[in-house]
Amino acid sequence: MRTPFRLILATFAVLTVALPNGARADEAEGHYRMGLALKKKGDLAGAAREVREAVKLRPDHSAAWMTLGSLRRDQNDFPGSHDAFEQAIKLTPKHQPAYALDGAVLIRMKKYDLAVERLRTATQLDKEDMQSVGNLGLALRQLGKTKEAIEVMEEAARRKPDDAELLNNLGVALRRERRYEEAVAYLEHAVELRPEDLALRRNLAIALRGLERYKDAIPQYERVLEKEPKAADLLSDLANCYEKMGESQKAVGVYKRYVAAIQASDAAAASRGQERIKALEQSAF
Repeated sequence: MRTPFRLILATFAVLTVALPNGARADEAEGHYRMGLALKKKGDLAGAAREVREAVKLRPDHSAAWMTLGSLRRDQNDFPGSHDAFEQAIKLTPKHQPAYALDGAVLIRMKKYDLAVERLRTATQLDKEDMQSVGNLGLALRQLGKTKEAIEVMEEAARRKPDDAELLNNLGVALRRERRYEEAVAYLEHAVELRPEDLALRRNLAIALRGLERYKDAIPQYERVLEKEPKAADLLSDLANCYEKMGESQKAVGVYKRYVAAIQASDAAAASRGQERIKALEQSAF
């Protein structure tokens, strides 16, 4: 399976609000501050417990709802995270990070329509938030609105030409529309900016192969496979590249690695790989 866009979940500063008077508010703030301290120590469960107490005592504590949303997200409780961010949005309708974070979580929940709504607002409130622009493009593409997704990200790329994550998302969207030359241009620049990022190299390799630039694709595949030696999809692609280049011996070697990687999970695919090995070996005589 191809590597999808990487969803970006940003971390934002805590929203500060004025506290009402009263012991109940003081107690709520105490739980909230304890939650922040536990979060800093890495105790997410304890932090979430404290922050939940804070919002029970003081339901209008926007900062606590934001923190609870982030904690639940970090615990992979995406519905709970969404509910918390939703409360923060109701309490602070112009707080941009609430929309940005909620939109990202909604993508994880595959609720793309609402994600688009949240992310549009996030990008309107902060036009420099390229992370939300990338997530908006992803959500639009998931809804089948690929043309609009590309237009959104192209405009952002003109303003932020050195944002590697944005370039990656745009490159993948263009690749899936078979606009390979444009995809390669964006992905090559992304790799230049972050040469150690294997996910970017993976996407570049796939785009280069789509453009039939097999010689250029091969070193990109090889670089990723150094770290992911059993990535069956990449092994299959790499074997095909060697085959297209007429390097049958190398193709056979990679197909054998592919068969070994895939046979336990997909016997039919392994059988097809064996057929390619047999055909290449026979053609050598």
